Amino acid sequence: MGQQASTEKENTKSPFGERLSEIFVYGKSMVPALSILLTILVVVFSVSTPYFFSFTNFKAIISNIPVIAIMAIGMTFVLLIGGLDLSVGSILGFTAVVAVLYHDAGFPAWLVVIASLAIGASLGAVNGVIITRLGINPVITTLGMMTFARGLASWFSLEIEILKTGRIYDQNFLLIARKWFPDSPQVIPITLIYIIVLYVLISMVLKYTRFGRRIFATGSNEYAARLAGVNIRRVKFFSYMISGITASLAGVILLAQLSLGRDDAGTGAELEVITAVVLGGVSLSGGKGNLLGVIIAVLILGVIRNGMVHLETVTGISYYWREVVKGAVLIIAIVIDAARTMAVKKKQVVRQ
Repeated sequence: MGQQASTEKENTKSPFGERLSEIFVYGKSMVPALSILLTILVVVFSVSTPYFFSFTNFKAIISNIPVIAIMAIGMTFVLLIGGLDLSVGSILGFTAVVAVLYHDAGFPAWLVVIASLAIGASLGAVNGVIITRLGINPVITTLGMMTFARGLASWFSLEIEILKTGRIYDQNFLLIARKWFPDSPQVIPITLIYIIVLYVLISMVLKYTRFGRRIFATGSNEYAARLAGVNIRRVKFFSYMISGITASLAGVILLAQLSLGRDDAGTGAELEVITAVVLGGVSLSGGKGNLLGVIIAVLILGVIRNGMVHLETVTGISYYWREVVKGAVLIIAIVIDAARTMAVKKKQVVRQ
């Protein structure tokens, strides 16, 4: 009787509910589901607000996603190994502040960029060493680095206030994020080219290189990967270093966009980055993920952010609803990830 009742209960599921489960929970990739969600959001905001569906607004959306997109690409490495990096927002802020000091000291633009990336690599390496050599939990380690880097950013920003205004005036540096192709009419921002190049490069690394295969092996089953000869410490170390480098690159781009270095730059960005990566289909437990899904998820968050601003203008709703929606998206992403993980485990049990 119990088995019959269970069968009847399963049969009562609506076709729509079953289809949603197939797309979001049982699908091999989140890309189809995310593409559908992105389309729905564009339609909803276009109907709800008069100025959302325009070429100018879409240019604004594309121009505002590179910072999160670049950090999300780096965070993908960390989540794929089953780790977490809460320090990326603070590394971004610290990099932006120090880059202004380099600029004020007379460094050329190219040297400012290289020195800034070295900062991210160093802080990411510190995270990697503490996690791999001392065995400290990644959340605790990167939380400490988040506080440390933010404190350094605040301290160094005092030097900026003493020296100058904290602004960048070097046009060569500003063009890092302000160049458009063609010059007139402005269609493609150079920052979009950065994202495409990074996406292609990192996708090839993850799919075709030994390091990429070891990333997935470490996240899927660390014990089995170690038995197979994978240097787990090295894989984790470089994953956190890459995350630090991309956070610094995002800091350089944000500085070039705003021409202003602030110690509070990137505050809270780590949560948006994690949301994008998890929503994009990278499992919090590691070993599973798709970089294309991450990029689409970043675009979804950009559409939501922009659409909420338009809704605030039209309806007068509170600014704080943006935070409510961002939090809701993170919760939904975590729930979907948990459901997908449980579905995989259920399949493994059935096979056994």
